[in-house]
Amino acid sequence: MKFRTPVLSIITGFMLMFMTVPGLFAQQPGNQQQMQQQMQQQMQQMMQHMTQTMEKVQQMNQQMNQQMQMTQNEQMQNQYRMMHRLGEDMGMLAGNMKNTMERCNLMLQDRDMLRDRDMQKDMDQLRQRLQDMSKQMDDAVQTMERMTTRLRDHTTTD
Repeated sequence: MKFRTPVLSIITGFMLMFMTVPGLFAQQPGNQQQMQQQMQQQMQQMMQHMTQTMEKVQQMNQQMNQQMQMTQNEQMQNQYRMMHRLGEDMGMLAGNMKNTMERCNLMLQDRDMLRDRDMQKDMDQLRQRLQDMSKQMDDAVQTMERMTTRLRDHTTTD
């Protein structure tokens, strides 16, 4: 009997604690909503940036096509053609990345999908990976721009 009294008081104490502190172990709805909005905002910024990247690649491809048309040297035309095709592929890649970001953003807008803490964690990880891929895409486009400049400079010196 003496053993039951301390056990009952401990159980009662835990019950009172859980009843008086709602959401002690659950995530607060306000925090969840705020995190969801932050992820959506970051995703929208990444989509806008990817749109700018697509436009940059398209402009670079137009310039490459013009250079290819003006060049008389067959070897240089082939080099411009390869760069142009590479640019087209980069543009399609950027478009696919933007589509993926849009779909991810739609998933972030689904409150039911983010109720689970593990799902939130995975969605945040996916957003971070897409952001990393976006940075790598930027680096690849900058490399392509340098290559295009070198090719153009090489054409003008010949």
